[in-house]
Amino acid sequence: MTDQLTVSVLGTGIMGAAMARNLARAGHTVRVWNRSRDKAEPLAADGAHVAGGPEEAVRGADVVLTMLYDGPAALDVMR
Repeated sequence: MTDQLTVSVLGTGIMGAAMARNLARAGHTVRVWNRSRDKAEPLAADGAHVAGGPEEAVRGADVVLTMLYDGPAALDVMR
C-alpha cells in the first residue's frame, strides 16, 4: 500500500467494527470511538486506537466514518 490514511470510525457496532478492523489490518491508522467504550475496546487488538471521545477520534483524521444508529445520534455526536 502506498497511501496510509488516518481514519476515524465513530460507532463500532457490527458494521463500524468490521470497517475499522479491515482498515487497521490494511495498514491505515485507525481511531475508534463508541458511546459504549466496551464495544470499541476489542478493536485495539487489531491496532486501532480507542479514543476517549469523538473530538479526540476525529482530530487530524483524513477520513471520518460515522456508523451511528440514526440521524439524531449523529447530530448528538457532532455537537
